[in-house]
Amino acid sequence: MKKPLLNISLIPAILFSLLIAGNTVMASEVTGNLSTGLSSTVGTTVNGVVIAPPVASPVAGNYTSAQSVGLTADGASNIYYTTDGTMPACPATGILYSSPVSVSSSLTINAISCYPQSKSSTVAIYAYTISIPIVSSGGGGGGSYSSGGGGGYASAPINATHGISGFVALMANWGKTGFGNIADFNGDGKVDILDFVWLMASWLK
Repeated sequence: MKKPLLNISLIPAILFSLLIAGNTVMASEVTGNLSTGLSSTVGTTVNGVVIAPPVASPVAGNYTSAQSVGLTADGASNIYYTTDGTMPACPATGILYSSPVSVSSSLTINAISCYPQSKSSTVAIYAYTISIPIVSSGGGGGGSYSSGGGGGYASAPINATHGISGFVALMANWGKTGFGNIADFNGDGKVDILDFVWLMASWLK
């Protein structure tokens, strides 16, 4: 009677099973530390807080009025800033921020965020240009007289001073000062020889 032959195709499966059975490792036998490959502090975070320079509000730029600049940094222990061109640094170089910075003229604010574990952000630079418009006073004198041609002086209407009446007014007010005088023909605030010349010129027209 012939013995049955072993099926050759089953040999690889049998060998694989024996290999697994002989190399089984229990969890209790693992020694050392397992790592996920992630660092708890990846250079830009501290305990999950993103390290970033302070944010300024309003943003830097050109303004026509004084500004009050606030600085914020989420998770930071402190914010330090300077306005003299030097650079702030942690843990305590510069001005400790506690309230908005008043900017009434052109100014540059350098600011840094300080975090736990001696971490700090880069320095942020915020430049503000303040250009307050100059309002002209418009010149002119008092009373009902209109603005003259130069220096904001007031001048009396020539038509009201023609003839002898103008000369009489000139003589009666000669040497007087102050704007609004009927004989102050050139509007310089004083009745003098210049008003006489003005009167003569009006007669020659």
